[in-house]
Amino acid sequence: MSRRTIAILIFVVGIILLSIVGVLFILQQDQPAPVVEEPEPYPGAEETPAPDGAIPGEGEPVGTVGAMVEVVVSLQTVPRGWQMTEAELTTDMRLVEEVGTNVLTNVEDAVGLYARTDIFQGQTLTRDMLVGDPTLIALETFGPSSLIPPGFVAQAVPMNRLSGVANGLAEGDYVDILITVVFYQIDEQFQSYLENTALFFLEEAVAAENQPVEEGEDAEAVPAPFTIPQFGRFEELATGDLAHIGPSEFQRPVPVAMMIQNAKVIQVGPYLPQEAEGAQLPTPSPAAAATLVPTPLPAASLILLALQPQQQLLLKYALEVDAQIHFALRGVNDTQLYTVDNVDLEFLLERFNVEVPPNFGYTLETAPNATTEAPTPVPEGTAPEG
Repeated sequence: MSRRTIAILIFVVGIILLSIVGVLFILQQDQPAPVVEEPEPYPGAEETPAPDGAIPGEGEPVGTVGAMVEVVVSLQTVPRGWQMTEAELTTDMRLVEEVGTNVLTNVEDAVGLYARTDIFQGQTLTRDMLVGDPTLIALETFGPSSLIPPGFVAQAVPMNRLSGVANGLAEGDYVDILITVVFYQIDEQFQSYLENTALFFLEEAVAAENQPVEEGEDAEAVPAPFTIPQFGRFEELATGDLAHIGPSEFQRPVPVAMMIQNAKVIQVGPYLPQEAEGAQLPTPSPAAAATLVPTPLPAASLILLALQPQQQLLLKYALEVDAQIHFALRGVNDTQLYTVDNVDLEFLLERFNVEVPPNFGYTLETAPNATTEAPTPVPEGTAPEG
């Protein structure tokens, strides 16, 4: 192929490529420009009016932030049950598309309400985070289950006036559970309390009719059993006699006290569903109302506590072994965990440096009671003073 032919082919291919590029350029010029829809303004969003004679949006740089709205945020972390004031609240700007309809936009709407759960610093407040009366949450939502924190379970525990802090517990309080269990020594094989019962057999010569054997009569050896209720030990006395030493009382248990901390009170007394709306009690007459004496409410006999599952299982075990259970009321918003040792006799001796006294062979007699003088009889016919 000659050079002239190659040049002609290159020229023809170039003309074809230029034609294709030209056609594509003309087609792009004929397509209409895309229409950009502006977002609808959020109720309460701030809009800056355009100057007189100016076209809205003209002159704005590319990438301008969309419409903003003012929301209420927390200045600090507050615990559950905290009553909100203006000192803990402020406002911040958020994008309209990031703000839901449940978000508070006015500080006054949150002042005076109580935190339903823990609220953290910088968190945007919503209407379901706050409640007007924390004691009515259980009745207004889902019953006592609405007060159980995540990861906790609730269990009913018996309670009386002494163990229940003089009936001073209420829903929403936090308590420490004081548990005292007692330990007994048992026989490892029988798994029964010590001391064991001992049964002895002594061989005694008796006649055929179970009569005492007389001298010269034929007799046979028959075992005669007798029982020692609480077996102890045999000791040789100073007189040389052999004696059986047994306990004078039943085995004394070893008490050990322990604590479960930071349990939440969900309910005091039995759960009573909220009365139906519109139900009204009969109105007493004015005369009956004047003489009406309020009837005191009976003391609650049980309490519903929320604990972690492992702690709740320990509490159930303590109830089954008939342990003594008392409650200690915590201060408001005090959920700190403390280092606490189990308490037993050894703890008392070490903690208070108690020295066990030696065994003495003597003691002191208590002082006799002072004699009381007999009252002077009043003569007949004379009235006593007063």
